[in-house]
Amino acid sequence: MAEPQQADGVKAAGARKEEKLVKLRPTLFVGVGGTGMEVLMRVRRRVLNALWAGGVRVDSLADFPVAQFIQLDLDHGAVIDSGRAQAEDLQFDLVKFTDDEKLVESFEIEKYSRDDDSLARFPHIQSWSPLTPKKIRDLGIDPAKGAGQIRSISRLYFFDKYTKIRDKLRLKLKSLKAGLSRDAQLKQLGLELDQSKFRIVVVGSVAGGTGSGSFLDMGWLAGWIARDEVGSADVELMLFMPTGFSGANKDRTEANGYAALMELESAMRGYSDYVKRWDSYDKPDLPLKPYDEVYLVDSGNLARQHTAKMNDVYHMVADALFEDFASADFANKKRSIAVNQRQHKITPFSPPVPAGRFGDMKLTYSRTYSAFGQAVLDTQLKFRRDERAHALAAAMLKAFFGVAGSDIGANRATEKKRDEFMATHMHLRPAPFSDFPEFSSKDVALKRSSGEFLDYFVVEELLQDRQGMLVAGVQQRVNARLEDIKTGFAREEWPTQIRETVRQLERDVMRDQDSGADTTEDRIARRRREIFEKTREVIAQQLFAYLDNKDYGGLEYVLSLVEQIKDRLENAETGICAVLDLNAARYDEIKEAVRTYEYERLMSNLAETRGGMLGGLLGGGERQAQMVMEQLATEIANGLKFHLRAKAAREAATLMRELSRWLGQKTGVDASGAPLWNGLVGEFQDGRNAVLDMLARLERDVAILRQDLRSEHATLLAIEAAERPLPTPSAGTLREWADEAFKDLGGSRALFPMLTDPDDRPALLRKVVRMAERQMDIAGSESGEAGEPLIEALEQRSPAERQRIFSDLLQRAMPWVDGNLGRDFTPVSDQYKCFIGVARADEFSRKFKAELETCVPAGAGITANQVAVVETGVPGRAVCYAELSGIPLTVLRGLEAWRTSYRKESENIPTHTHIDSTRFSHPLAPSTDELNRLADDFKYYLLAVMLGILSRSTQRVVPPGQYQFAVARGDVRRIGNERAFRLNGLPATYREQIVGRVQQALDDVDGPRCCALAALASYYATAVYTAQLVDDETGAQQVRTGFASAIAAEAARELRERALRKGASDAELERAEFRLTEPDVLRQWAEPVPDSDADAYEWEVRAPESANQPRLKFVMRQDAQSAAAIATLLGGQASAPAAGGFGAAPAPAFGTAAPPPLPGAPGVPPPVVQHAYHLAVAGQQYGPYPAAQVLQMMQAGQIDPAQTQVWRNGFAGWMLLSQCAELQAPAAPAGMPPPPPPPPL
Repeated sequence: MAEPQQADGVKAAGARKEEKLVKLRPTLFVGVGGTGMEVLMRVRRRVLNALWAGGVRVDSLADFPVAQFIQLDLDHGAVIDSGRAQAEDLQFDLVKFTDDEKLVESFEIEKYSRDDDSLARFPHIQSWSPLTPKKIRDLGIDPAKGAGQIRSISRLYFFDKYTKIRDKLRLKLKSLKAGLSRDAQLKQLGLELDQSKFRIVVVGSVAGGTGSGSFLDMGWLAGWIARDEVGSADVELMLFMPTGFSGANKDRTEANGYAALMELESAMRGYSDYVKRWDSYDKPDLPLKPYDEVYLVDSGNLARQHTAKMNDVYHMVADALFEDFASADFANKKRSIAVNQRQHKITPFSPPVPAGRFGDMKLTYSRTYSAFGQAVLDTQLKFRRDERAHALAAAMLKAFFGVAGSDIGANRATEKKRDEFMATHMHLRPAPFSDFPEFSSKDVALKRSSGEFLDYFVVEELLQDRQGMLVAGVQQRVNARLEDIKTGFAREEWPTQIRETVRQLERDVMRDQDSGADTTEDRIARRRREIFEKTREVIAQQLFAYLDNKDYGGLEYVLSLVEQIKDRLENAETGICAVLDLNAARYDEIKEAVRTYEYERLMSNLAETRGGMLGGLLGGGERQAQMVMEQLATEIANGLKFHLRAKAAREAATLMRELSRWLGQKTGVDASGAPLWNGLVGEFQDGRNAVLDMLARLERDVAILRQDLRSEHATLLAIEAAERPLPTPSAGTLREWADEAFKDLGGSRALFPMLTDPDDRPALLRKVVRMAERQMDIAGSESGEAGEPLIEALEQRSPAERQRIFSDLLQRAMPWVDGNLGRDFTPVSDQYKCFIGVARADEFSRKFKAELETCVPAGAGITANQVAVVETGVPGRAVCYAELSGIPLTVLRGLEAWRTSYRKESENIPTHTHIDSTRFSHPLAPSTDELNRLADDFKYYLLAVMLGILSRSTQRVVPPGQYQFAVARGDVRRIGNERAFRLNGLPATYREQIVGRVQQALDDVDGPRCCALAALASYYATAVYTAQLVDDETGAQQVRTGFASAIAAEAARELRERALRKGASDAELERAEFRLTEPDVLRQWAEPVPDSDADAYEWEVRAPESANQPRLKFVMRQDAQSAAAIATLLGGQASAPAAGGFGAAPAPAFGTAAPPPLPGAPGVPPPVVQHAYHLAVAGQQYGPYPAAQVLQMMQAGQIDPAQTQVWRNGFAGWMLLSQCAELQAPAAPAGMPPPPPPPPL
């Protein structure tokens, strides 16, 4: 780009004030899939079409170092934004993604599916891929046509092209980082780089295949690469919802959308473990979340504005992205709110739940999402002004170069001008030649030169050099030589000496190939070369002078002149070169006639003066010899003169041919049949073509501007504004403007190389466009045009019309997400920010702010306090940008329908991009009925685990953590993992059986064990699913009870109630809660479930205090020993078990005798004693238990009297329970006499 020409001399109020540099963050745009391409193509068009500071327009995206682009897709046919035809797109070659920007390549999917073991060769892919080789073969996808709406195909493509994607990201970030080296170029655009933080924007949709399957990987990869390359970057996602794509297989797009949102929800919580690496070599240190900002985009907005055309939404997003480059104040405002609005994204969203059942339970959903909208109210005067400027620039070029005029003949050179030019600058002034020698004989008949003929001054020019006139010099040499002969030799020797002298003179004059000496002919040839160089320079200077001469008409005139000169030179019949060749032949003919007739006659006469007829008859031989010698001198000189003239004529013809070749030769014809030239004509022709190309470029720009004027989309509101017509300047005025625009370049001779240089031509174009804009500014200031067009247009409307306009503007600018804000989630007004960017913001605000505030849409949650008017410096338009921050996915209206499609399509294709779909969570908050159903199923699942009805499988399968259920004897089946039950409840196939067995088992347990189950469920609620702690705004930690913890607590409450109904006391329940779940005690009656700590969601459960204390589930053992242990631990006395629990004296060790009991006090009856018995089973001690409980355990079969040892205080030692008489029947109180026997019958 050339430096912009500053408009000076414009001092009116309407003159453009000097703009400050816009400080922009370097931005990398990444388009994934067709949606990404659609949006970014529109961003690229806006960059190319924008007029930057000083009227500079970039000629290619390479000239805009603030932005870089990457396109990732499988579809080779997606090359242009929809609504345009490639053949009719005037900017396609400029706007299309270049090879270094796009990654749209062939994909050899067969290497992953050739046989059933193909995928095993790529373990980093096999670990996640839901596509088996057989499934890939069955789907029959042609990757060249896209991912076939199979998301996992796209992710496979991402992994396959990982190294290229990684390297392309690095290359583009390096290019952005190197922007400082292009500081001058940035300043021409009125921009400067803010390298404090870079920005990466990923654009895609959840509905299709490529974008939906790769946007998460792209976010993580971009964040990792950015951290390494530029230190810090905000990675943002513009994610389109499936609503607008329902025409492309509605069920599939909705299913893909729902699956993608499930994955996104888990990823944005930061616990997804979605990806660890993309190949076998790199070990990336990935950020916790893939994106810093996620913007949801839909075909409807929060003001209930909807569009059936996705092009409307593509334009809206592209406008919003591009606007960040357009105005310093507006861009800075948007950046400032991003920091402030993050406070609304910290605390997760918890939809309301029935408190009667769930109490303070919190369902958790991420609030890291935002939505935005933008609408533009445009007078479109800028487009019309640009159109006018380009039309004036084209007229200036035509006037300056004299091309593309309507009257072609008016600019052509005449024959007179041609002849004058050739005579003046090419030595071709014609002159008749009549200097013929006098022949003594009438027999001399000259065939070619029988009379006067036309010669050219160039011959005379060739016959003179720095040493003088060549012909005169030859005459002098001839005279001198003959005088030497006359004085130095006897008269009889004269003929011999003369002939020798003539031969010597001819050697001096004529070039002999055997001689190396310099000749007169050589001097003529040198003179020709000298004249060629000088004449060529003179011609070029004069022709370029003609280009700059307003009186001649410019380039068309020069081209016509040169073409006529060439024709005049080269015409086979009448051309000057042919005439010069003929003249050379004429001179040769005269020379030969002189030699043949005059020279030989005179030599014969000289010989006769020695005594022949002349000497003898006439006498006076000496006198006659002197006369003959004088005549010989003349004729010898004539012979040499005409030889030199013939040589000069031939050299002149050669000179003219060289000049003609230098002027140019025809090399062919172009597509229209016009001749193609090389040489100077070719240079002028290239210049004319370059000018025509510039005119075509201007016409194309005008066509693009008109196309933009005609373009319509839902968020662009046009408002008519009065435009003052400008008078059409005359051709002379246009030429003067062009002269002024190009005055610093040195005229046409400097311009022409620039015209043909692709790098310099845009600078010339910008000069004339800026000159046109400057003249328009001057004309506008002279006519008093100083107002702001948009303000004037609005003032011309009635208040009712303005209200309609402002209402449309604000409604269409509301965030484009189709959300239900009145169901579970209602944003506070501070979550909204709305900016209206205009020129002369203070004046606009003063006149219209009050009216604007009355038009704020109702029902969306935004208030007038959130609407601010900010300065953009762009006249004639208002940009309204609104953003809502901190919303959960569950507000999306279509989620329920999308989930239905998801369930349907999941039966046909893998909808997820990971083989383990249970690692993801639903983005939709359940209804009350669904929540109750899920809660019931989860409660039965927990009870089934505690009772051992469900056992955790030890097989290593995916998804991991599978639980199995004995459907029948010997028929044990995996039924899913805990997260699957959380997502969808118990499998319908097994639910009834599982519930039945749980209920039966609960009916069979006795009171103590029911107390134990209640304690175990409480343990689940507090120690397995330990509630998260969340910091509030004061820093205090608040308990956030999750679903699993709440349901486990509910199960505990129900089990406590059941235990009471089974006869347990509150004291026993309290003891169970206190005693049974102590870490060492718990393992006496329950078994841990290995690896079950991985069942819970990390974001719902507090991390364990130590890695050595995982939060494992426990299952209650069903053996007698466990029952005995439970009964002992629940005993009323505080006797401690042998392991060191509660109470007083421990039981004696096996095989030892106890001391004898102390006798009672004399005279006092013994007290009633309630003995406590210690039991031992297989070497493990339990108790103490009261006698009633021991009897109850024997009656229930929980202990075997033949295998159980018993001891109490007073026994000599341990004995078998079967041998303990006092425990064989109900124990009577001590000291009580046995009841009397019944009377006889």
